[in-house]
Amino acid sequence: MLRIPSRLRVLAAAPLLALALTSCQDLAVTNPNLPDALRATQQPTAAETFVASAFRTWWPVGGHDDYPSWAFSTMAMEITSGFADFGQLELSAQPRTAWNNSPVNARNQVTEGPWYGLYRTISSVNDALAAIDRGVIVVDTLRTMRTKAVGKFIQGISYGYLALYFDKAFVIDEKVKLDTLTNPQFKTYKEVNAAAIAQLDTAIAIAQKYNFTLPLDSWLYTAMTRDQFVQLANSFVARLLVYNARTRAERAAVPWNTVIARVDAGIKSDFAPVAQSTILWDDWKRLVARLRTTGRPSDFGRPAYDLIGAADSTNGYINWVNTPLASRVGFQMNTKDRRIQGTTGASSPGIYMGYNRNDIFTASRGTWRWSHYYYLRNGTGTTWENGAQVAMTVAEMDLLKAEGLIRTGQAALAVPLINKTRQANGQLPAVAIDGPPDQPGCVPRKLNGACGSLWDALRYEKKVEGVGVSGVIAFFDARGWQTLPENTLLHLPIPGRELGVLKLPLYTFGGGGEGSAPVPSPETCPVALARCP
Repeated sequence: MLRIPSRLRVLAAAPLLALALTSCQDLAVTNPNLPDALRATQQPTAAETFVASAFRTWWPVGGHDDYPSWAFSTMAMEITSGFADFGQLELSAQPRTAWNNSPVNARNQVTEGPWYGLYRTISSVNDALAAIDRGVIVVDTLRTMRTKAVGKFIQGISYGYLALYFDKAFVIDEKVKLDTLTNPQFKTYKEVNAAAIAQLDTAIAIAQKYNFTLPLDSWLYTAMTRDQFVQLANSFVARLLVYNARTRAERAAVPWNTVIARVDAGIKSDFAPVAQSTILWDDWKRLVARLRTTGRPSDFGRPAYDLIGAADSTNGYINWVNTPLASRVGFQMNTKDRRIQGTTGASSPGIYMGYNRNDIFTASRGTWRWSHYYYLRNGTGTTWENGAQVAMTVAEMDLLKAEGLIRTGQAALAVPLINKTRQANGQLPAVAIDGPPDQPGCVPRKLNGACGSLWDALRYEKKVEGVGVSGVIAFFDARGWQTLPENTLLHLPIPGRELGVLKLPLYTFGGGGEGSAPVPSPETCPVALARCP
C-alpha cells in the first residue's frame, strides 16, 4: 500500500511519483505494476537506466511528434493544413477563437500531451537524482556523475519546455521531499524557465569536472563527448532565453549578450539523434513530408505562403495577402531561392520544397489554407524512423546570435551569419547591412513590393532554415516577433483535466481574451535599420 501525498497522483505509464497534481486528500493507492522508486533506484545501475531512457519520453513533446507540433506550427502559419487532427484546425481557424480547454474536448492532447509527457520525464530523472543524493553509486564515480549531469540536463530541458508551452507550472526537483509536500504552488513561466536554466547550468558544471562520453544508441541517441554535451546544454539555454518571450517587448528584453555568449559556447555541428524503429522517431517530420497518394506529396500539411511568400518575385504573394481571406487560393511563385525552386523553372523542385498543383484540403475548411508547395528536406520515405533526426542546427544558433547582434547595435557582425545559409543553401546573393541587393527578384520582399531590410532577411532565413526541424519553434519566434495572427493564444493553459482534479476553475487563452496576440506588425524592426518603417 503506497501513501501518495496530498495533491500528487500516479500516472500509470510513469515511475512511482509522476509530477501531475491532484485532489486535496491523501490517497491510498495499490498498484503492483509500478515499481517502488526508492527500492528500484537502490540497485547499482537502476538510476543510470532511469536517466539513460528519459530522453525518449522528452523527445516526442519537444517538437518531434504530433502534439503540440501541429497546433503550434499551423498557428504560426509555418505549415498549413485543412485536417482536424491534433487540434490544428481548431487553433488555426481565422478569426482566432479561444482554445477549448475542456477535458472532454476531443483534441485535449494539445495540452495534456506536453503537460503529462514532460512531467513523466521529470519524474524519472528526479527518482534517479534523488538516489544519487542518497549516496547510490552507479558502478563508479565517473558513471555516477555522468548520470547526474545528464539527469540535470533532461530535468532542465523538460522544465524549459513546460515554460515555453504553458503560462505556469509546478517546479518539483529531486530535493523536494514528496512525503511532506502538501501544497505546491504554481510558478510563472518566467520562474519555471529560470529554474530550468539553473538545472542546465548544474549539468554543465558537473560535466566540466568529469570527462565522460555518451554512446550512440541510448542516452541522447547520438555519440557525444563531454565537451559536446556541454555545448548542447549551452545551446538549449540559448533557446530558453529567447523563446520564452511572449511578446515583442519581452523578446526585446531578452539578455541578448548572454544569448550570444551561450551560442558561442554552444554546438559546433547539428544535434541529430539517430532514430531507432519503435524506440525513437520523428513523427513531425513524417507527416510534414508524407506521400500516401501518387502525385500528391505533403498530403497532410504543406509549407504555408506566409512562410515562403516573401521570396516570390511575381507579386503573387502580395496579391494573395491583399485578397479577402475567404477568397484566397493557392498560386505558383517564382523565386531565386533554390531551397524553394530549382534552376529549370518555376515548377522544378528546390532542395527543401517543391511545387505541386493539387489542392489537397477540402474547400469548405477554407481555400486560404491551400498551398501548392510540398516539403522534401526531411522525413521522406522511412528516413523519419531510420536516420539522423536533425533537432537543433548550427544555423538556428547562428541566426539567434545574428538577432542578438542586431538588437545590441552590432548589425554589421550579423551580416555574415545571415549569409551562411542564404548563400550556401538558398544560392541567393549576399545581404549587406542595408538588406538584400535592391534589384528585381530580391529575397525577401516587403508587402509593398520593395526589397526587404536586414531584419526581414534574418527572419526569413530563420523561418526557411527551421521548417521541418522542430514543430514548435516557429510559434515561439512568431509570438516574440509579433507576427502571429491577431488573437492567437500566446501560451497554453494548464490542461482542463488537471484543473478539474485540482478543483480549480477552468480557464483558457486566445480569441481576444487574456493571453491573445495583438495585431501583427511583421515588418517593424527592433532597432533603426535601412528599409525599416
